[in-house]
Amino acid sequence: MPDTAAAPTNGDIKLRFLELCQFRRLGKVQLEIDQKTTILVGANNSGKTSILAALRHFLADGTSFGAFDISLSQWPKLRTLGKSWEALAEDPSTVASSEVQWKEQLQTLLEAMPTLDLWFDAEAGMYHYVAPFLSKFSWTGGAVGVRLRLEPAATVDELKQLAWTYQLARAPVKDMGADSLAWPIDLLDFWLREPGKLGQVRAYKLDADNNPLAGIAAYTTQALPEDASPIERKNLSKVIRVDFVAAQRGLGSEEADSRSASGPHRVGMFSNQLLKFARQHLNVASTGHGHRADLIKAVAEAQRDLDKKIHEAIADSVEEVKELGYPGLHDPQEIHFRTRIQTADLLDHGTAVQYSMHKESLEELLPEYSIGLGYQNLQSLSYQLVSFKTARLKPEKGSPAPVHLVMIEEPEAHLHVQVQRIFSEKAHKLISPTAKDESTLKSQLLISTHSSHLAHAESFDRLRYVRRIAKSASNPMPSTEVVNLGQVFGNDKKTRQFAERYFRVQHTDLLFANAAVFVEGVAERMLVPLFMERDFKALNSRYVSFLDIGGSHAHRLKPLVEKLRIPTVIITDIDPSEEREGKPKNGGEPTKKLVAVANTGQPGLQCGNPTLRGWHPKLQMLDDFKNPSDSQWVWQETADCLVRFAWQLPVAEAGENWPSTFEDSLVLTNIQWFKDLLQEKVDEAGMEIDQPTGALRSVATLVAKATSTAELLAALHALMHNSFNKGDFAASIFEKISSEEPVVCPKYIADALGWLQKQLDPSQEPTP
Repeated sequence: MPDTAAAPTNGDIKLRFLELCQFRRLGKVQLEIDQKTTILVGANNSGKTSILAALRHFLADGTSFGAFDISLSQWPKLRTLGKSWEALAEDPSTVASSEVQWKEQLQTLLEAMPTLDLWFDAEAGMYHYVAPFLSKFSWTGGAVGVRLRLEPAATVDELKQLAWTYQLARAPVKDMGADSLAWPIDLLDFWLREPGKLGQVRAYKLDADNNPLAGIAAYTTQALPEDASPIERKNLSKVIRVDFVAAQRGLGSEEADSRSASGPHRVGMFSNQLLKFARQHLNVASTGHGHRADLIKAVAEAQRDLDKKIHEAIADSVEEVKELGYPGLHDPQEIHFRTRIQTADLLDHGTAVQYSMHKESLEELLPEYSIGLGYQNLQSLSYQLVSFKTARLKPEKGSPAPVHLVMIEEPEAHLHVQVQRIFSEKAHKLISPTAKDESTLKSQLLISTHSSHLAHAESFDRLRYVRRIAKSASNPMPSTEVVNLGQVFGNDKKTRQFAERYFRVQHTDLLFANAAVFVEGVAERMLVPLFMERDFKALNSRYVSFLDIGGSHAHRLKPLVEKLRIPTVIITDIDPSEEREGKPKNGGEPTKKLVAVANTGQPGLQCGNPTLRGWHPKLQMLDDFKNPSDSQWVWQETADCLVRFAWQLPVAEAGENWPSTFEDSLVLTNIQWFKDLLQEKVDEAGMEIDQPTGALRSVATLVAKATSTAELLAALHALMHNSFNKGDFAASIFEKISSEEPVVCPKYIADALGWLQKQLDPSQEPTP
């Protein structure tokens, strides 16, 4: 294999943008590629895997497309096209026919096929790489666009051949009736069994004057001219190399295989990667350079020694064979033995890789499969990335590709949390050439993940949220879009910094959820999921993310909620407050400030919650929150984005008195239950049940002593704003609910959870 060819030193090129159309559920997906690492996040079945699969099909495999890779939205027109071919009586390539009609059919076919647009940002020194893709001669650097398109037929003649092939396959079964399952049912079914008839991927140049590098908003997807000429795919392979690591790697089976397999091939994950690398890079002729030449020389010497020993070991048996008259006069006169040792084969066994339990000892060695899966997977994945880099630097022909895109699907499988947090940074280093290799060659990493630890270790600039778009009247097929989270907060650096730090500390799974619930504090965070589990079975089966962020800060995540567009509930406190005079600023007029007070029915109270005042429903006076309308419950100013707000309301069980916190509301909703807590009780065996202690006893005592609900609310307000331990109170209630005590969920929360359950019912259309 040739040594690494010198890469150009006077230019740089990076992949900056992808546009994928009509692949599976992806109608049109635009993806900005970070110059270093891009991370795809999103809920299950949002399209992350499809994006990676499309890139692999177009760039790595090239011939692995199947019928189901064509967008579902294009199936009706393709079936109609197949129907027209069924009527053919003769081979259209041998008879005169309307060329205009065939050209129209060819255009229909090609417009239905998956496409991938690649946009590179190249400096002028990379001209010799990008010259085949340039749309004009005056290029001095900048955008370079390439379209890849799957083409079952590229010309009218090829289309006629495809049509006749389909007609011949369909003719024997087309009269069997609509219920017949005989192959092929239609054109899609024909391609399903004959994927080779889907043709090949061809490349075309795009007009660089209309490019997305300056911003997606000003970019419009280009339409190829009907007379566009393809360019050779080999030109693209000289520019970009693509490697892929799939999510499923057969983890967990190595030890079982090693015990049950009867053959010699019982190797672990790291051994497999080592063996693959050795077969690619070691079983080759010596170049006369470096350690590989020394290795080959050593193997050759070992081979000669082995040949000699084999000859000596079986010499006696060979002499006995000669007694039968062989060899004869004109036959070969002597038998020699020559083995052939393949360097890589030396590693093809279950103990090729061993681990020492002590640094200096070679006596206590364990085989690879006895080490934990996390360690095995980390070793295997790391070596695989290093192998990609080596293969890129030492191509079979020519010089290394200046762009190296490595895609990794869900690397968090069997990786410990600590490793997930640093994985993307370390992985990029493993695929990047060192200064000793080729410092001008750049590598880019594209990762899909469900790991909040991996995602939140990165800046929002590198996160791409893959969002599902539900079908609607205007969009009959479900689709997907990709949101660049780095642009969500615009120029509001303070809010973005808050969001990034919050996500990093909380490790929230919001970016992977089907819905979100924002709660006010520790008590709600602990008890609302329990109420949901007990009272809302259907909702509990969905992937709901809970965020403990509070009304003082929830509104700061409004831009993110608008972009994620998942059904969201914000459970927050009404925070009754009085406006009072504050200290004068700089000797001026006294300022006004809101001070939290107990809501005992006094007039003129305001809502002190910034989220309810500034986001929705944007009301100030407390009485305006007492009888909310449907429009005041749900914020829907952004299309396909519904946010249900929930705050405390007067409690019917407490004489319509109005609580101001979750704890108040829980107590007023369950007044009799709290009163009964201090009553002496015995269990079924006659043993006395322990009385409540701590924060729960404090609340129960207040409930028992209060002579009126207004008095109770004032006492609870004083307690909550003193040294009351809300965490201890919530934990005690959690224990009671877990013991099937009849603690009722406050109505304002139950109503919000009921709304969310309806939004996530697949049989229902989302409604405010």
